[in-house]
Amino acid sequence: MNSRDIISLKKEILQNLSKRQLKDSFEGLAKLTVNTQDWKISETLSDLETNYKYMLHYLFEGVEDTQRETVYRNLVRSLYELTDDSADELLKIESSNIFYEKLRINSLKSNTLNDCFNQLKDIADSLSLIDLLEEGDEKAQKKKDLAIRRERIGAEIFNTIFVSARASDADLKDYIAILDNIDSPVREKCIVISALTLNLFHRFDTRKVQILMHAAGVDNMQLRARAIVGLVVVMQMYDSRWSLYPELQNRLDILSENQVFRKAIIRTIIQLIRSRETEEITKKIKEEILPEMMKFNNLAGRKLNMEELMGGDSDFSEKNPEWQKELEESGLGKKLQEYSNLQMEGADVFHSTFSGLKSFPFFSEMSNWFLPFDPSYSEIAMLFPNDSKNNLLKTAVLDSGHMCNSDKYSFCLSLAQISSSQREMMMGRMGAESEEIKQLQKEAQAMNPTIDEDVISNQYIQDLYRFFKLNPYRNSFYDIFRLSLNFYEKKSIAPLISDTDSMKQIAHYCFDKNNFGEALYIFEKLIENDCNSEDVWQKIGYCRQMLNNAEEALEAYLQADLLKPNNSWIIKRIAQIYRTIKKPDLSLDFYLKAAKLTPDNVNIELNIGHCYLEMGNNEEALNTYFKVEFLDSKGVKAQRPIAWTAFLLKKYDISQKYYKLILANKPTIHDYLNAGHVELCMGNKKEAIEFYKHVLYKDNDFDNFLFLFNADKATLLSHGVEDQLFPFLFDQIKYGME
Repeated sequence: MNSRDIISLKKEILQNLSKRQLKDSFEGLAKLTVNTQDWKISETLSDLETNYKYMLHYLFEGVEDTQRETVYRNLVRSLYELTDDSADELLKIESSNIFYEKLRINSLKSNTLNDCFNQLKDIADSLSLIDLLEEGDEKAQKKKDLAIRRERIGAEIFNTIFVSARASDADLKDYIAILDNIDSPVREKCIVISALTLNLFHRFDTRKVQILMHAAGVDNMQLRARAIVGLVVVMQMYDSRWSLYPELQNRLDILSENQVFRKAIIRTIIQLIRSRETEEITKKIKEEILPEMMKFNNLAGRKLNMEELMGGDSDFSEKNPEWQKELEESGLGKKLQEYSNLQMEGADVFHSTFSGLKSFPFFSEMSNWFLPFDPSYSEIAMLFPNDSKNNLLKTAVLDSGHMCNSDKYSFCLSLAQISSSQREMMMGRMGAESEEIKQLQKEAQAMNPTIDEDVISNQYIQDLYRFFKLNPYRNSFYDIFRLSLNFYEKKSIAPLISDTDSMKQIAHYCFDKNNFGEALYIFEKLIENDCNSEDVWQKIGYCRQMLNNAEEALEAYLQADLLKPNNSWIIKRIAQIYRTIKKPDLSLDFYLKAAKLTPDNVNIELNIGHCYLEMGNNEEALNTYFKVEFLDSKGVKAQRPIAWTAFLLKKYDISQKYYKLILANKPTIHDYLNAGHVELCMGNKKEAIEFYKHVLYKDNDFDNFLFLFNADKATLLSHGVEDQLFPFLFDQIKYGME
């Protein structure tokens, strides 16, 4: 059985277990375990199936058993664990996946986690002694040697935990002791949390989940934020198993009594939802903002010198009005403002910038993707000397809430490759902004006291995002950022976020980010609790409309209208949907209501005209379109409707007049076609043919022209054009195109 077969069979067994189809699960496991050639596993499976058969026998014999539910839960739990462990045993031999490669390597090592942390303590003691030495090359080299040794131990800690077997009770105590030990460095504790999380992504382990839960309640912000992010994702991934582990639910219930923990869960969920914007933001930066900035730079070079542009006291718009006007027309200013707003709310705007800087040898070590940024790291330590010169770089990088840890390392590793003189020049240019950065951070902190934890959590999610999207072994991992965002369908997570305020917060965030499916699900749950919320009914209607469910959107808007009559926005939406579902008479009623609430509104009047037209009331339609023309300052919105409606009413002179105006201003193939129809009905065959030829000049597809023409054929016949004329007309057009 090769790797693909093993993974396929494991997936099938897990699906059967999630559906609680145990007989099928036993059959699949029998096929899987026979390949392990381990009699203990086969014997365990046989005992489990025998116990299950006895349970079924007693159940259908009517025997009362107060322990049946517990027995069944433990049975299913054992089958899940047996499936994971049996597959791992086989894949350890067969698979080239990075997990199993590291597992095979790690099996040759003898160091325990406690050994590693004892070595870290020795390093800390050595550093204390080295600090007593005089400054010089010898001291710097010794510190660097110790830093490198620490980094190797950190990588060993990560790899050991990443591929570790299912944890025992003794392991659980050891992990908690390490996390609670105040002498253990936070950097390596963070590595422990991340390695545990990745191990859990690979294989569910109740004791390791308990370790994350313990870390979710510690005082250290870094550890707490990482643990909560890992916990939320694990609960997403293994929701079907959660009910099998009451000890986890009991611990979660205790944690959820803490409002800080509940807020952290909501924050993490919103940040995970936000992460789905990253690819779209990256695309926008590459395709819209950067090209516009290139044009902007060319413009600046042509129209002014850069000293003028950067001068602090110069009046930008007064000195360069032509340039400013061109900048506004380009839309770059608006795009940059949008970029700035995304950055301030924590969106991942740097993914595109740093995605190309992940090829440093630093990133070949898996643990480094999760390393908290530390200026003492050996490869970048020279950028942060122990003097005042490092303050600026620390402000710009170390204290930055906008760059995640991974990107900070990318930036510093790049900076380390250039000469010191060039670095000083760069720092000098950044100097003017350093105080502004500090001030912005202070203001943000004052507005949101939890901003530090928000930032740490957000940065960690961005680190995870880069790992799952950019690391060279990414194909060895299931991408957690492809998990569904249906948090309210997860029995493990939903109770933590089901109070009204939390639901509204998450629903509105999804709604604002155009995740209408997720938002709709939550709004529909909210309306179950309060069916008299007009605002929620409105948003339900809008979500359904955006998801192309017009009938149900209409139902929601009508509910909102009952609760809050005479709301112009709701009335216009109802009218719009009635038009969409081909009920122009009902649409007209609501547009007329909207017109009373907002008199002389061009768009409303235009839609009123469309309703009359669709109802066949062409005279009223034409009069309404003339009213639109009068109201519209530019006078162009009504030109096409007037021209076509006048044609339908056989008022050819009016129609001809308006088509002349239309054809003089960016006409479409439909405009030329309709203008041709007018001339044809007026008896101007030569003029008609010229207009029809323009359709072909633009479209160069006679079949499409024929399709469009035939759609109007009945109308032309009703206007007196003879049917036998059409073949001659088409041939004449074809000859005229040669």
